[in-house]
Amino acid sequence: MSLWGTVASWLVAAGTLVLAAVAVFQETVRGWFYRPAFGVSIRTEPPDCVAVPLTNTTDGTFVANCVYLRLWVENIGNATAKNAEVYAKELRRQRADGTWERLSSFPSMNLRWADYHWLYFPSIAPEMGKHCDLGHIVDPARRHLANEDSPRLNLTDQQSSLAFDVMVVPNHRGHIIGPGQYQLDILIAAENVRPIKRIVTISLPGIWDADETRMLRDGVGAAVVPG
Repeated sequence: MSLWGTVASWLVAAGTLVLAAVAVFQETVRGWFYRPAFGVSIRTEPPDCVAVPLTNTTDGTFVANCVYLRLWVENIGNATAKNAEVYAKELRRQRADGTWERLSSFPSMNLRWADYHWLYFPSIAPEMGKHCDLGHIVDPARRHLANEDSPRLNLTDQQSSLAFDVMVVPNHRGHIIGPGQYQLDILIAAENVRPIKRIVTISLPGIWDADETRMLRDGVGAAVVPG
């Protein structure tokens, strides 16, 4: 075999090895350049937060006026996020002295995706987003009709409360909070996205207003800050 024939054989062999390596590691290499990433925000105004009548799930009859607070979870990366989830990890309430106290009664679990009430959202494409239900406030005068009274809070029918939209409602009603200033730790992750931590601040004065604009201006406040 000539020199050029030997060189050609080596080049073919090297090319074959390169193609084989690319075939084996192409997903890894692709992951270096293409990956999803999450951004999360909330504004206490539509479309993030909206007034929605609460109805009976069996016959659709009106139960109470209600305001929903929703997180906007956006894929700011360049690849599709698969099976996204939002986990409510820890809730704290501000004490009179300005320090923060962890609420041990709060049930750490996933929040549900808006409209679908799923645990996981199958896919979120780049530059797209989905709303995740954070919690809701029911007209306190009709709160008992929604089965959202919490005796331990000792609230009047004029004081509003907020129920977090966790996947499973606990028997002790630890997902319901009364007036106060709160911090909620959340984790946002997906099958192909490492969890990121954020803090949601919630201000709940305890007042209720049937007007959506006034309620979202004066009756509740929420914001997302870096974890």
